[in-house]
Amino acid sequence: MKVVFHTLTGQTKRFIQKLDLPSEAIVELSPVGQSPLLSEPFILILPTYNDNFDFVEDFLVENQTFCRGIIGIGNRNFGTDFCREARELSQEYHLPLLYELEFNGTEADINTVKGILRNES
Repeated sequence: MKVVFHTLTGQTKRFIQKLDLPSEAIVELSPVGQSPLLSEPFILILPTYNDNFDFVEDFLVENQTFCRGIIGIGNRNFGTDFCREARELSQEYHLPLLYELEFNGTEADINTVKGILRNES
């Protein structure tokens, strides 16, 4: 299962690195350049929010068929905005919100996400 992610501060990337996935299983989205076109299942992992997420939505429009769900990463200090982007995109694109975690994840978060990746394959 591929993991597609975007990071603003590097926190999401630090979490992805903790998953010990092979590099070919990881795709980092960037607001610069063309959106990748995938032909296999993936999980999308996103930070709490970004005011300019058009490129993430463009990616989803092109690849929604293969998206098995969304995981949100954030800071609970944001209150109701915690993992907001993941929740909003989950609803808008009718994709399951698989998990929410804080900061760059605990050992329990890592194990949970690894389990999600195994189960969604």
